[in-house]
Amino acid sequence: MNEESRPEPPAKEYAAVRKAALELLCEAESGGRFIDELLSERIGAFERRDRHLLQEISYGALRHQNTLDRLLKLYVKLPMDRQAAAVRWALRLGSYQLVYLNRVPAHAAVNQTLEGMKVLEGVGKKNVGFVNAVLHRLIADITRKTTDDPSEPDDPNILPSRGGYCHFSRPVLPLVRLDLVDHLSVKYSYPRWLVKTWISRFGAQETRALLVAGNRTPRLCARVTAHAPPDAEVIAALGEEGFEVEAGPQERTILFAGGGPGPSGALEKGWIQFQDLTAIQAGAALAPPSGARVLDLCSAPGGKSAQLLEGLGDGGSLLATDRSESRLALVDANLSRLEGAWKTAVVPAEPEAIDLGESFTHILVDAPCSNTGVLGRRPEARWRVRREDLDSLSALQDGLLDAAVRHLGPGGRLVYSTCSIEPQENEERVAALLRRDPSLVELETRLFLPHRVDADGGYYSLLRKQPSKES
Repeated sequence: MNEESRPEPPAKEYAAVRKAALELLCEAESGGRFIDELLSERIGAFERRDRHLLQEISYGALRHQNTLDRLLKLYVKLPMDRQAAAVRWALRLGSYQLVYLNRVPAHAAVNQTLEGMKVLEGVGKKNVGFVNAVLHRLIADITRKTTDDPSEPDDPNILPSRGGYCHFSRPVLPLVRLDLVDHLSVKYSYPRWLVKTWISRFGAQETRALLVAGNRTPRLCARVTAHAPPDAEVIAALGEEGFEVEAGPQERTILFAGGGPGPSGALEKGWIQFQDLTAIQAGAALAPPSGARVLDLCSAPGGKSAQLLEGLGDGGSLLATDRSESRLALVDANLSRLEGAWKTAVVPAEPEAIDLGESFTHILVDAPCSNTGVLGRRPEARWRVRREDLDSLSALQDGLLDAAVRHLGPGGRLVYSTCSIEPQENEERVAALLRRDPSLVELETRLFLPHRVDADGGYYSLLRKQPSKES
């Protein structure tokens, strides 16, 4: 059941959802944390029927802010980045509902957004009146909503919405024949540089499919842990708690329907670990056997650390490292429910300074990256990364790979993974590493493109360090 087919909650609760969305959006913008992290901390306070709505409008306003800002430019004199944060996000949140959601009545979208806005700190009557006037001007320009594909796919008067199309009385998109990049950038809400990069790499047709895929929120996936009963029993237990779940496409995976899960007995018992299908495959590629000495170099939040620890048995050990105590606290929370030998350690932010004083048989480097493979799950990543950031990220990734190789014993295995789909962060990094260290051999590599796999995008490479001749 999607958000638009659910019965509307009472007006007071509806306004509470809008208020929470505005708070999340303002905090994500100012605090630097991703909205999925912030949402996970607050979503449990809402009734299950409201959780998907909260996720839908929060993610949607953030994901489509480029399109919304270009649209709102028709009605406001002051640029959006110069508006007060609460005003800026109220305009985006209200506009998102009016344009993209087909079954939320216009009066509910406007009135409940305004009600949620009123109780925010620093918001006055003038701010509320301004947002109200702008949203009503937008309503006047929307002529209809349809579900059938338009006769002209690139009609500048039509925006794709959630499950359909929104028609306007005037052009709202750049003409495709004059500027394909700008047209796609505004239509699907991506930075121009990224659209241009993908067109040069994939061509216009596949880039469109990739843009559409990045605007879908992937279904929430959970890995069934080694300590859980059979999948059918886990699915039945979740069903009894009211969750809509089904077996996933991979062994020991479960897919959730609807919004965030909230509190779950299966989660508390350690039966499930929330992890995307692509991330599960990257973690499984390392496959450390019982007794292995494993290093997870960039371990937070710890999903892959937990996955690796499960297979180590009594004789194995896991060291999970990251660059801050706060990030390692997330790893501790993930690993504390599991059996096995593990510990955590803070490492320097500069990879060249990392020295753990021991070697390992298996190492995972799940490196910081641009997140271009997970834009559906982390919609704000498209606005945070710039083209020039790929150079600094590449340098960091090289440093982390070199640090990992310094700690990899002869015959050891290393998996390098990212949630990026950019060659500069993936294949090119591995190729550069192989040039720097001829003792390494690539055994396997995979690139996951979100429009092809119906899951997160990402990449991994499995490498082996050849034993020295002396050994």
